[in-house]
Order: sequence, then C-alpha cells, then structure tokens
Amino acid sequence: MIEQILLLRDKGFSFRKIAKELNTTVGKVQYRYQKHVQQQETPEEENIHFTQSIPASYDRDEITLLPQSSTVLYTFWELSGTTRELVEHQTRLAWSEIQKQIRIYDCTMVQFDGHNAHRFMDIDIPEMTNNWIVRGLEPNRTYIVDFGIRTRQNTFLSLIRSNAIECPRVEEGLKGIHVDAVNDWKNGQSEEPKWLEHFSTYSYYEKVK
Repeated sequence: MIEQILLLRDKGFSFRKIAKELNTTVGKVQYRYQKHVQQQETPEEENIHFTQSIPASYDRDEITLLPQSSTVLYTFWELSGTTRELVEHQTRLAWSEIQKQIRIYDCTMVQFDGHNAHRFMDIDIPEMTNNWIVRGLEPNRTYIVDFGIRTRQNTFLSLIRSNAIECPRVEEGLKGIHVDAVNDWKNGQSEEPKWLEHFSTYSYYEKVK
C-alpha cells in the first residue's frame, strides 16, 4: 500500500483523496505514510548521534616539519592560548597585530644549538595561517624550522622549534655522504657525532651507553 500512497502523494493527492482512491480510511493512509517517513529519517539521526566532531585546536605548542620532495618541506604548527597571552603581555600588542614568521635553519652535519646553523632564512606568515610550504631548498641537507614573531626591535623571537628533517637526495652519487663523519665519531676522532640530527635522541643515547 505504501508504494501506492507515495505515488499518489507525488501527484499532489491529499490524504483524503488517497484514502478514497484506495478504498480505505484517512487514518490508515496517514499512519502508513508517517511510518515510512520515520523509517527514512532514522539512519540519518543515528549517524548524527554517533559522529564525533574533530576539535579545531588541541591548545598546545607544537610544530612539525615534513619532507615533500628533495627541495620542498611542509610545516604546520599550533600555539596554545597561554603562549599567545604571554606574547601579548610582553609586547603590549594584540596577537593579530604581531608579525608572525618562520625561520628555516640549515643545520646539516652540526649539533644544532639555535645559533650555529650554516644559514637561515625568514618567511613572513599571514595572520590566521597555521601551515606553510617551503620551496627552493637544497637536496640532502638537514633543516629545522622555528615559528616565532618579529619584535619591535626587528629581531626574531622563536616560540616553538620543529624536529630536524633531511631533504632527500636527488643523485645516487650522494649516497653515503655522511659516512666519514660517522666513522670519525666511532673511531674516537671527534668528541660528538656531527650526524646527531639524523637520529632520534633515544637512538643516540642507546648507542653511547
């Protein structure tokens, strides 16, 4: 019966006219129609009930650097509300008025301490931006990125620092380029491993125990 009811409803028939066409009562027609509508709506209501929303922010200080190709890196970050408030207090400026920047360090073959990079470059970041693609880098080099602000004294103030990432090599001949540095450390010819940035802290300390 429900198929006939739906067909007649599509034609614009009222419940009373449908009941007359099907030789039944208006109450039965309405009951069948409402039951059908409820059955169609139930799956959607269940999906909505069990769907969990993903938060836009986890309110933490974190920046990640990932390789995209031999010359391109991708970085994304998040800054907690507490850190933003601290910066606003120190600068006496609203967060939206402060110039944000990322600084990319070339720290290949060095134990990076924040000041001994081979070189670095700064990129101005537009307001409301939480990720950036860095292009034009050199292959087989190790990079670290900081997210920070440009102060009134025109200096860069780092707020968070990423992991170290090496851009992939593009030539097979570059394979093993760090072997000499590793061997020097293993043979006691250098006091600290210059290849430290290529390994996790756990791996390094496990090696020298």
